[in-house]
Amino acid sequence: MASPLRRCARRRPDAGRRGRWRGGRGGGSPAGAGRSGRASVGGVVMMAVAGAWARGFWRDRAGVVLTLLLPPLVYLLFAAIFGAGARGEIDTAVVMHDAARTPATAAMQDALARDMGARLRTVEDAGELERAVIDGRADAGILIRPSAGRPPQVVVVSAAGRDVAAAAIQARLEPMAAALAGQVAPPTARVATVQVGPRGDVQAAYYAGAVSVMFVFFAAMHGAMGGLDERRSGLQARLALARGGLAPILAGRAGWLTVVGVMQSAAVFVAAWAKLPDLAPWQAAAGAVTAVLVGFSAAGLALALTAACRSREQAQPLTTFVVLLLAALGGSMAPRFLMPEAFRALGWITPHAWAIEVYQAVVWRAEFAPGVVAGWAVLAALGAAGLGVSLVLERRRAAR
Repeated sequence: MASPLRRCARRRPDAGRRGRWRGGRGGGSPAGAGRSGRASVGGVVMMAVAGAWARGFWRDRAGVVLTLLLPPLVYLLFAAIFGAGARGEIDTAVVMHDAARTPATAAMQDALARDMGARLRTVEDAGELERAVIDGRADAGILIRPSAGRPPQVVVVSAAGRDVAAAAIQARLEPMAAALAGQVAPPTARVATVQVGPRGDVQAAYYAGAVSVMFVFFAAMHGAMGGLDERRSGLQARLALARGGLAPILAGRAGWLTVVGVMQSAAVFVAAWAKLPDLAPWQAAAGAVTAVLVGFSAAGLALALTAACRSREQAQPLTTFVVLLLAALGGSMAPRFLMPEAFRALGWITPHAWAIEVYQAVVWRAEFAPGVVAGWAVLAALGAAGLGVSLVLERRRAAR
């Protein structure tokens, strides 16, 4: 049985007009009958096209799942990740040093330990506290300083874009600091805040890395979908026959996507340059290496995901979901210390978390620590694994 689209295509263009004119002698006009016939045919075509697209949509089960189930899943994940931060329930890791060592400050430390549990860690000196805050092992520090003839001074130490955590700790400590001063409600704030680390805009330094990583992955996913068009048109198969297989084709795609990612990262850091700390030559070089590896990891993951899809209709929602999920868990949308502890630990499975921490180490803290090499290794391994998976999937598809 012919489909509605084919029946409409076989009808003569003047069929409706001629039939209307014969049946309407003495009543209507040829122009009016023609317009009515064209409107009737146009309505049939519109309904047939809509029906054909609807049938194609429902037949593509993977596309139906990705289109209808991913949006509510993204909502539930984002609500779980960021809901605690919006309610003020921030699982902040804190280090504390009591230099006053009075019974009142000991009682304060015990109260904080009961309130924060394992998230509170005590250190032996102020230098260790500052190092823990600067290198990211703690989101904020609490330093209790002795004061001759006066109540001990409570200071919150923060760094590297953790102003929100410092503000939350400061608000929690205000009643305790007031009790140390012998007041029920202090007329002024009793808790001071001190920022340690290099000079510059800590928010700009953090989000330069975070935003660049997110958009590098977005661009890689979008660019990799060009391979689906080449596969569908047969161009990929012809190139594979003429150029020695699929490996050079996929390597060329990965190389170009890496270059695009590096250009994007450079554009973001150039825009943030005025607010960054003064960078030594080795810091700029380490940042460039990180940008290359971020671009390579994004290219590998994008090629693997698109190789697993049969069409753009499947690839577009899948890649968008993956990029948004990685950005949310990895700290590109908001710092990871705002998340519950479970999601904070889960963020280490994302390349975003590793890339952001590497950028923070080399750009902000000026440290070439073992974590930098580990982050580079993770990014390089992800890119190589993604490229290998895409090669295997494309070869299997070509062999069918």
